[in-house]
Amino acid sequence: MRCLACAALGSGLLGFVWAASECQSKREQDDDDMSAMQKLDHRPWRPRPWPRPPAPTPAPAPTPAPAPPCPFDFTPPNCSSAEVQTPRDLLPGAPGDRVPKAATLSDYQTDFMPLTNVHFHLGAEHRSEEYNVADDSEAYDRACKWHEPEGPRPGFMCSHDVPKDHLVPYTFKHCKDFVKVGKAYEIHYVHSSAGYSDADLEDANQNAIDDGLGGAANGRGLLNPMIAVEGQIVTIINGEGATDSFDLKWNHWTPDRNASVMYPGSTTGTSFNNTICSPFAITWHVDKRCYKITAASFDRFCKELGENGLKKDLAAKGSRKLVDPAFVAKPEFVLPLA
Repeated sequence: MRCLACAALGSGLLGFVWAASECQSKREQDDDDMSAMQKLDHRPWRPRPWPRPPAPTPAPAPTPAPAPPCPFDFTPPNCSSAEVQTPRDLLPGAPGDRVPKAATLSDYQTDFMPLTNVHFHLGAEHRSEEYNVADDSEAYDRACKWHEPEGPRPGFMCSHDVPKDHLVPYTFKHCKDFVKVGKAYEIHYVHSSAGYSDADLEDANQNAIDDGLGGAANGRGLLNPMIAVEGQIVTIINGEGATDSFDLKWNHWTPDRNASVMYPGSTTGTSFNNTICSPFAITWHVDKRCYKITAASFDRFCKELGENGLKKDLAAKGSRKLVDPAFVAKPEFVLPLA
């Protein structure tokens, strides 16, 4: 009985102890929660971070103002409104209708200007009593009606007879395309006030002479230079006994001054015709004689051109058709070279 009472008492005490223990644990847990809340309540206040606003859309780039129109018109003019043109017929009594507005430079004035380019055309672009054979040019022009012929358009060939033993083929080492024994060539020595003098070239990275006509037409940035071209016509020969009939120089012409003329004209080349004309005003000095030159001498001439910066001018260029008399200077403006 006593044991049962003790057991019951023990059981009650254990239940009390357990209950007290459970309550203690709960109280401790509550205390811990309260402490945590107190700690939360005493934290320093910080503003709640707001979400960043989206980055602003960049404004579109402003439309650039239109460039001012170019004050110069480089469109080649119609021949009806162009200045006097070249090549002109140099046969005695050849007609011409235009009165030029530009003055013709003298031989002295031309020599005063730097040499800016040297090149040559297949056949003579001009026509004189010594170069007037049109067989090659007429055949080329007929072929153009059906297809594009090979090579540049030829001009006039020389009228003097060349013996067959002076027509021996020659392999040119320095001259390039369309240079051949038996053919005539018109050499152009181009002088321009836009060229570089020896003083201009001191300590400058610039050539005095260049391929093409860029240095003559716009050298040193000039837009209205004075330009003069000296024209000399040769026929290439080769064979035993063939000799030069004059001294061909790469850097200046050696004309027969008693057979040479000067007149006002334009640039030449096959980009112009009797409809679309050249926009440039040029003085021309032309020797009306045709000279014989050996193939070896002409090849040396090409070699010297290449050595002096004219590597793109070692092939023959095409010849412009003789310009209609309506667009060339009147005969009274074709004067003896002075």
